[in-house]
Amino acid sequence: MITQDFHHLQQIKVQDDKQQQQSPQIVAINFNLHDQYQPEIINNTYIIQAFFKMIIQKKKYQILRAQALKRRKAFEELIQTEESYMTDMTIIIEKVVKIVEERQILPQNQIQKAFSNIKQIYDLNSAFLKDLQNKLGIYRDNACISHLLQKYIPFFKIYFQYLQEFKIDQIIILRNEYQDFGEFLTFLEESFIFKGGDLNSFLIKPVQRLPRYSLLLTSILKYTWKDHPDYSDLKQTLNSFALLTQDIDLRITNILKNQVLFELQYKFFNLINVQIVESTRKFILKESLNEDVNLYLCNDLFLITQMNEQTLNKEKLITYSFFTKDTHILINQKSSCSLIILGIQMHLTMFKCKDDEQKLRIKQKFDSIIADLKNNQSIQQSLPRQIFQNYHPIQVEILSITRGQELLKTYAQYNISIRNQFYIYKTQTRHKFLLKMEKMLKIEYKKLSESHLQPNLIIQNWIEDRLNKELNEERKVIVKDFLETLLNSHLVKSKPEYFLRKLRLPLNFYNREPPKQKIRNKLQQIEGLKWNKLI
Repeated sequence: MITQDFHHLQQIKVQDDKQQQQSPQIVAINFNLHDQYQPEIINNTYIIQAFFKMIIQKKKYQILRAQALKRRKAFEELIQTEESYMTDMTIIIEKVVKIVEERQILPQNQIQKAFSNIKQIYDLNSAFLKDLQNKLGIYRDNACISHLLQKYIPFFKIYFQYLQEFKIDQIIILRNEYQDFGEFLTFLEESFIFKGGDLNSFLIKPVQRLPRYSLLLTSILKYTWKDHPDYSDLKQTLNSFALLTQDIDLRITNILKNQVLFELQYKFFNLINVQIVESTRKFILKESLNEDVNLYLCNDLFLITQMNEQTLNKEKLITYSFFTKDTHILINQKSSCSLIILGIQMHLTMFKCKDDEQKLRIKQKFDSIIADLKNNQSIQQSLPRQIFQNYHPIQVEILSITRGQELLKTYAQYNISIRNQFYIYKTQTRHKFLLKMEKMLKIEYKKLSESHLQPNLIIQNWIEDRLNKELNEERKVIVKDFLETLLNSHLVKSKPEYFLRKLRLPLNFYNREPPKQKIRNKLQQIEGLKWNKLI
């Protein structure tokens, strides 16, 4: 047994010795193989490295190429917007200023007030546009444009005079003081010279243009890569322009904010014959109270509007009111996020904010405005003297569309609810009567109906052209908007008898005395008030 184990150990030792003798040979063989294929491996490595370098360079090229295209488009946008700007400036110079001067429609000093140095601005930008267009003709990816921009930046200082002399209500004042000037502008507006706007919407364009340059230059710089020969100079150009305009940025901001007054005037207040564009009135903010309700706030006025994409007039005025030092802003403890505005003659308006944060923010703005009115008598005296009357828009609801019969013919009958401040009227109308009212409006207000500017439905052919071509839901929208616009129009209110008869409404519809039980209580009885809850 022991002998067998001994022989077994000897065999294992012999095998180990053989393996040790063979190991150096294996290493040698492996080394020889590596040495044999080494040139091929190195060559393949170079090929792989070259391939990946090519991929990386190709991607870099594609990125740079994309940037170059975007840079060119940004430069083209500068030129395109400049061309559009100069088209509008040409209209001001050729269609307005030259004619006013040649025909002496305004005295020379009033021409200076109205147009300031707009001719100098026109000449400057004409030369600027010509140089930009020439540069585009020879434009390449490595083109440098900063030197061209740097050349003109010092001359843009002539805009400062225009900004200092620009007054948002200057044209309105001149229009009222000089009848010939007013008639001349009316002719231009009706001829669609101002593309559906008015002279003021064109005179504000130089104010809007200056900050636009900063945005356009920023866009060009964004797509200029750092290795580009124009990068550092372009960056310096943008800084130079920022330094040039920093002293007048606040002035530009205030002018552009007050442009909102013109938009509000045009959208809501022309219809009810209320003038809100005043030199002392300043627009402060716009807040979205919820998805479809907006609050506009000025330094002496607020208004609430409602959006409705399904109606023809997308935004409708719900209410507005002027501030005085006696206006109070209250937090309604019984309703979360609600604010109450207590105005003159105990007029109450309540609206609901999105959340408590918005409620407090809006209340702080209101409180600040009222505090300014209380503490600064000069502000109160400088504000325009408004006739403080509550605005309660007439609201129309189409309850249903039923079939009526006349002799052997049937017709669509619109069952309507019409609501003013204190009363609700139920009435009916039909296509024939609506069409007669539309035609009467064109007869009564022929000049208005020929104007391209008026956005109201009362002079459009919605009844004649569309009503019978739509389904019932679309018909309801058309009839509702037509009647609301008609009944709220100051033009109709001045001579309403025909329209009231056609709608079977009482002739004292607009001046009917309110019922005694709906007269509001005094402030001391505020808990018993039935608030005018808008939202």
